[in-house]
Formats: sequence, structure tokens, C-alpha cells
Amino acid sequence: MMIKTARILAALLAAIALAIGFFYRPEEVVKGRTDNIWLLCLLVIGIMLLVVFWIGRLPVSQTSDPEERLRHNLQRLSSLLIVGFILMSLQLLRQQVVVADDLQKPFFTPQDELVQDPRLIREKLTNQRGYIRDTYDNIVAGREVAPKTQLVKRTYGNPAINQIIGYYSPLQFGNSGLEARYDDYLTGRAGANALVNWQRSLLHQPTVGNDLTLTIEPNFQALAQQKLGKLSGAIVLLDANSGAVLAMVGNPNYNPADLAFDPTQDDNQWSQQTKDIQKRWEALNKDPGIPLLVRPTQGLYTPGSTFKTITLAAALDLGLTQPESTWNDTGSFTVEGATFKDPNRPDPSRTTWTTQEAYMFSLNSIFAQMGLAVGGDNLIRYMDNFGFRKAIPFDLPIANSLPFLKAGFLTGKAAQASTGFGQGELLTTPLQMALVAATIGRTDGAMPKPYLVKKITAPNGAVIKQTQPEVWLNPIKPETARTVRDIMIASATKGWVGQSGGSLSGSGAVVGGKTGTAEVGGGVQNAWYIAWASKGDRLFAIAVVVDHQPGGEGLRLAMPPANELLKAVLETVK
Repeated sequence: MMIKTARILAALLAAIALAIGFFYRPEEVVKGRTDNIWLLCLLVIGIMLLVVFWIGRLPVSQTSDPEERLRHNLQRLSSLLIVGFILMSLQLLRQQVVVADDLQKPFFTPQDELVQDPRLIREKLTNQRGYIRDTYDNIVAGREVAPKTQLVKRTYGNPAINQIIGYYSPLQFGNSGLEARYDDYLTGRAGANALVNWQRSLLHQPTVGNDLTLTIEPNFQALAQQKLGKLSGAIVLLDANSGAVLAMVGNPNYNPADLAFDPTQDDNQWSQQTKDIQKRWEALNKDPGIPLLVRPTQGLYTPGSTFKTITLAAALDLGLTQPESTWNDTGSFTVEGATFKDPNRPDPSRTTWTTQEAYMFSLNSIFAQMGLAVGGDNLIRYMDNFGFRKAIPFDLPIANSLPFLKAGFLTGKAAQASTGFGQGELLTTPLQMALVAATIGRTDGAMPKPYLVKKITAPNGAVIKQTQPEVWLNPIKPETARTVRDIMIASATKGWVGQSGGSLSGSGAVVGGKTGTAEVGGGVQNAWYIAWASKGDRLFAIAVVVDHQPGGEGLRLAMPPANELLKAVLETVK
């Protein structure tokens, strides 16, 4: 009975030691150092298992039967081998399953030396990462494979598109942009035939990744970059019917090739190459222009008067105004001690203006009153309807547009008034405002789901995934969208936009547009322009922002590049 109890206790202690060893993961494991706790647990497990096997077996004497002595010694030897096998199996199980993720992570030694699993390094550097192509199948992110070593270098082919592809830095900084979002497809881990991957692994052949085809039109992308020039800001051009992104640029930006490691170089150059890339990375992160920020999707800007489009849509949708409703504007409007001046009136002697004229000439006083009429709760509701505070479903990381920064801000009347004409605490992305323009241009009150990746194809050309146009939101009623559309046309033909060439005369298109000049403090402004243009069965939408410019005005800085880009796009429509 005592022997049986001792065996049970020994087995229980072995189980406890196993549980501790499997589930206790000290910091040393993560840092790649020896896990002494686990080694101690293995020792305890081994001793306890030997107790289970050996206890109760009396030693044999030299006078015992030789056959008995042989059987006894074989039993002890076999139990030692079994325990050794069990301990080795437990070690492999823990290495391959329990702490596999931690062991695969690169880590720094106490001497600040980077250590990585050479097998994983080899796997990453021989992976034939899939191509990324523009809409015409031109390669914008490719690969060069060294014939002898099969090591692969990531290459980039179009500087105007590079910024939205993102960087690929497997040994140092990871991935960003499309390289990160579609990493599983590009490496071949997703969308590939499991049998083919197994066969390649068995034969130690490199995995070939899948290709991405983008919606980007290279000519429009290059023109957008050219027209933005060196100005800080962003341009987003959409096919408003489908949601496809035709051009998307931002400044400042960077070249992902500067962060791409080239394993095809001689081994003796790897160390210096890594140090050079590290220096470039540190310089990018210290740059006050924040070039790693993808401004079209992650830049948050005060929208200025372009936001009047949402205020107008909300007021019309709620039945609070009509295009010919009249408002008083004497040049300023005061509420709760805050005075909002109106420098945009074309005729200072006039004091009565219609809702349509207020939009055409961007009258702040009237939109301050309209913001009050809509009210804080409804302003928030319609901003949410248009996608504020929501994660836009997209192929790149998106910063959520914000109706306010401080909770309760829009309970104040002055806050409602300033928000009504696009100031307050509003922050929005260029992509968000392009979607607002697209919603109005469509006339059905629907906001398209934007997309950048048109399809994913296997190395043999088979289509793995094809993007289909979808509606993302329905922020306003169709009749409201049509009314706002008409008012935007009036703005682009008879208002300040139209008087500055916004109608795109001679293009054969119907255009609606709205400029914006947002005060951001320090004597600088964000210059904005949003528009849509319809020709034949095609509909395009655009948003342009030039940020933090002294005296920056939408008419002067943002509308001209938008007009040039829209003209080029419309010329392709018969």
C-alpha cells in the first residue's frame, strides 16, 4: 500500500513540475536566455518518473539467479531509456508548441547584439514575395533572385506609388502599408495550395507568393504627385461609383527602398548595410515632417468650409432648411460671447442670403446659424452617418475622423456654431472627405466602400480574390443627396469655385465643388478642395488638402491641382 501511495505521489509531483515548466514563462525565455526553471522541472520530472518505475523493486544480490539479475538490470536500463525519451519529447513539445513564438522572435543580448533564428532568416530571405502591380499590370513592387543562393531582394519600381505600398524590412522593422496588410498573401502563406506549399517545404524550395493588382492609375498618380509638388498635404482621387482609388499621394513621404535589405550582396556587406538602414530609419523617425505618416489615410486635418457639405446635408435631411430659405448675415455672428466673422460675402451691403447662396459663397455666419439649428446631437449623428468615428474598411490603416476632441464639446452653442462651418474641434482625413464628395455626386445618398487592391492572383495567374464594389454607408436620403448635388453644381458654376474656373468648362462634365480654408493657429491654414465630376457613365470624386500654409486658401492652393487632375481623368472618358 505504501509503495502504491509513493508512486502516486511521485507521479503527481511529476505532473506539477510539468505544469509549472509548460505554463511558467519567465522573461529570460523571451529574451532568449537559458530557462533554468524549465531545466529544474525536467530534472524533477525525470527523478519522479524513475521513482515510479523503480520503487518497490528490491535490489538483487550477487548470489541471485543470473537470469533474475539480467532481467532486473534490463528493466532498470529500459526505464532509464524510457524516462530519457519522455524528457526529450517534453523538451521538443515545449520548444515547438509552448514557447515557439517567443523563440522565433529576434532579441538583443545584454551586449546589445541582435540575435535571430538563422532558419527563420533564411526562410524570410528566400521567400519569393509576390509582385504588386498597378492597374495596368506594371510592377511597382518586385523581386530580384540571386541565381546561386536563391536569396531575394525586394525592389520598387514607381516612386509616385511607393508611399502607399509601405516598407518591407523582415530583419529589422517589419512591414507597413500594403506590405503588412497583405503579408500572408504576398508570402504565400494564404491563398496558396497547401499541397504545393508542403511539397516546396519538403524539397527545401522557396515559397512563391501571390500578386496584388491595385486600382491605381499610374498616369493619374504621377500627375497628382507632380501637382502637389513639394507642398505638404494629400490628394485622393476616387471612382465614385465603385469606390476604387485611382490616385492617392501625400507629402512628405519616403522611399521604402531605403529600408529594404539586399541579401543578394556579399555576406561581408550585410553588417554595414544593416547599420546604414538603421541610420535611415532613425532619420525618418526624427524628421519633423513625419514622412512615415501616410497622409491621405492617416493625416488628420481641420476641414474648414468643405465640412459645410455635411452641415448642409444634415439641415436638408432634417427638413430644417431648403435651397431657397433665407438667412440674415450682417458680416458676423455672435453666440455665447464668441463672434464669428464672415469675410466671404460677395456683396457686403446685402444682409439676406439663401441657403444655396450661403454654400456658393461659403458664408460662415449662416453656417454657424445652421450648425445651431441642427444642434450638437444631430451634428454628431450625421457625422457618424458619414463615417466619422468609424474605421473605414480599407486596404491601408485609417485614422478615424473625429467630431470633437473633448467629450461634451458640442453641448455648447459656440461649439455647435463653429463646427457648423468646419472649425470647432473637427479633424478628418483626406480619404474621408473624398468619400463625402463621392456620396453627393452619386445622388443615391450612398457612400461607396473604398478599395485599393483590385485582385489577388496566384503565381500561375489564377484569381484568388476579386474585389467587388460595395456600398459602405447610407448617410442621407437620396433626395437630400440630389439637392446637395444641385447646390454643389451651383457652387462650381456661379459661386466662388465657379468664378475661379471650377466648372471645368470644355471638359463636357458636370462638376460640383467646395473649397475650404481652415484656421489651425499660428497664422497658418489648411487649404482644402473637394469635388465630384460626372461625364457619361463615369463619376469621379477628389479631395485635396495643402496643410499648414501661411495665408493658405482653398481657391489658391487646393483647387488648381484638383482641377488639373480632374481634367486629365475626364479626357479619358468618351
